[in-house]
Amino acid sequence: MNRIRTAVILFVTALLAGCSAESSGTPAPSSATSVSPLLSTEDSAYGAPTIETPLKIDSFLEQPCTSLKRDQIIGYLGDETKTESHRDNAAGPSCLWRSDIRSDAHIIIMYPRVTDKGLSAIYRNREEHAFFVEMPPIDGYPTVAVSTIDNRSEGECPVLVGTSDSDYVSVYLHLGKGSVGKIDPCEAAHEVATTVIGNIKASNSE
Repeated sequence: MNRIRTAVILFVTALLAGCSAESSGTPAPSSATSVSPLLSTEDSAYGAPTIETPLKIDSFLEQPCTSLKRDQIIGYLGDETKTESHRDNAAGPSCLWRSDIRSDAHIIIMYPRVTDKGLSAIYRNREEHAFFVEMPPIDGYPTVAVSTIDNRSEGECPVLVGTSDSDYVSVYLHLGKGSVGKIDPCEAAHEVATTVIGNIKASNSE
């Protein structure tokens, strides 16, 4: 198992540590914001928005590397990119794309299978994360940048998008050396996540 994939599995495991334990407090109410038509007007447990129009991700669990198309990967990482599919990860199926041109740049898409609580499990532990930033929803689906370790200054950022009340997709992005400090890694990961959600929605309409 390579170093990058191991780090991401550890990240997902740490992110969800304790999510099955009982909560001792009262969830804080969410702030009043505009609500997408895909989300209910009431938040579910711990402030995570309820998803009214869930996306099916079954085919991506079987083939996680179909999350991004070849031309999309070339656009992000260049045309000399290595692809690794890992369907049997303990944390969930994933796909790694690594650039041989844009030094150290890589993208990992994972479909975590360590909880059936979706983003509620992430929201529950939000105070324990090194950072937790709600980002603009992607096509109405709730989106957060979150990690137990803050490596944003080093060009790393994981962005999670809820696809249903029980599932979400994780988009982990590491910028190439030439882009660190010039591009916000979370904004870049949000852009990739937008493409992934677009592909998932397209597969749902077939």
